[in-house]
Amino acid sequence: MRLLFLPKEGIDLFRTLLDSETSRRVLRFYHPRRSPPGVSVEVATLSSGLSLVSELRWYVRRYVSGVLFEVAPGRYATLALASGVYYGRDLRLQEPWEWRSLLVVRGDDVERLALDPGEEASGYSARFPDADDLVEVWDVPGDGEPAGTAAGEGFGDPARENPLPPPAAEDLP
Repeated sequence: MRLLFLPKEGIDLFRTLLDSETSRRVLRFYHPRRSPPGVSVEVATLSSGLSLVSELRWYVRRYVSGVLFEVAPGRYATLALASGVYYGRDLRLQEPWEWRSLLVVRGDDVERLALDPGEEASGYSARFPDADDLVEVWDVPGDGEPAGTAAGEGFGDPARENPLPPPAAEDLP
């Protein structure tokens, strides 16, 4: 399973994580890689991915706009959905998934587009030939719109995207 950490605008997340002794210690067995949308990390299971995000929660809150979990090749779940599947066990990932979006990555720019139910994400590659990467994202059921698509709402809306408790003072680097 692969995790994608999407940086906030203007942040070199890969460099930030490597410059910090605390995050280097947490990531020492994971070998993070720079990828077009941000930083990718290979993990064995969903639970190990959620554990890693929890260990890096201070960095996630400060430098990351979103965390995505690969649930199938080319298909990712938001942190809120992955947490709901693992902790709540009330969600079952199945096609067609109603709350989907597409991330169009061009250099450091990431644009998020809502996908209609039944619409194939692969059909967008012809519409965006200049894109470095296209990432299909599944989100939690919401108000009819995927997180990050409502007016004024960012991709990493902390209320929906980061259900982790705030870090304790002793956890801060």
